[in-house]
Amino acid sequence: MWSTARRILRHRNLLRTLTARELKARYRGSLLGYLWSLVNPLLLLVVYTFVFSTVFDPRDESIHPYGLFLVTGLFPWIWIQASWLEGAGSLLANAGLIRKAAFPAEVLPLVPVLANLVHFALALPVIAVAYAVYHGVYAGSISGPAALLLPAIVALQLPLVAGLALGFAALNAHFKDVRDLLANLLTLLFFMTPILYTVERLESYPLVRGAVVLNPFTPFAQAYQQTVFFGELPGLGLWLRMLAIGLVAWTAGAWLFERLSGTLVEAV
Repeated sequence: MWSTARRILRHRNLLRTLTARELKARYRGSLLGYLWSLVNPLLLLVVYTFVFSTVFDPRDESIHPYGLFLVTGLFPWIWIQASWLEGAGSLLANAGLIRKAAFPAEVLPLVPVLANLVHFALALPVIAVAYAVYHGVYAGSISGPAALLLPAIVALQLPLVAGLALGFAALNAHFKDVRDLLANLLTLLFFMTPILYTVERLESYPLVRGAVVLNPFTPFAQAYQQTVFFGELPGLGLWLRMLAIGLVAWTAGAWLFERLSGTLVEAV
């Protein structure tokens, strides 16, 4: 597992080059270029704020403005979803590179992980401006110094995203329907993650609450909401859960990739 990490670190310049190429290719020929990374989250923020604060106004007064509460958990989720789906298909999409004996295949699934992390990072100023605008309207629900812990949460989420991206990529190279199954699983996991609601709203449904708590992304969603939306410091237990989940996800994904790496050339 750690040998995969060492190989990735050894080829970090290649990873940086491929990530930059991916970002440039995604916006090549577009009118706004990298500004789309700001426009897209801004549009999501406006739409969700209007729909869920005007058309559909939730009863839980503790999570107003609801649109801001929603995007606080939604943007980190988009990083996960896009990274895993794109990472799962990365080996098949670059079969020609994998067939070159000296090419480090483990770098490829991490390119979408880092590229989508850049998009997530570029979305954060949009959230910050939105909170500043709402500060005078919804006093008490706007984050403060606790939001400075955001990079630590992102750092703990990174091994979760990267580790499973490696595992899904190796599986999809051998079993071509893994990506389709993953897309359906992510839809289910989205509704089992406290993004649209808080865990406290599920007190009357113990079985559903238990499933939501066991969701590996739940502690990360709660940490983002506590630090950014509520302006609270996550408890030690939440930090330990995120650390444990990140380590387990990286270990499992890297182990699976190493286990299947010997047959990748034949599989793709």
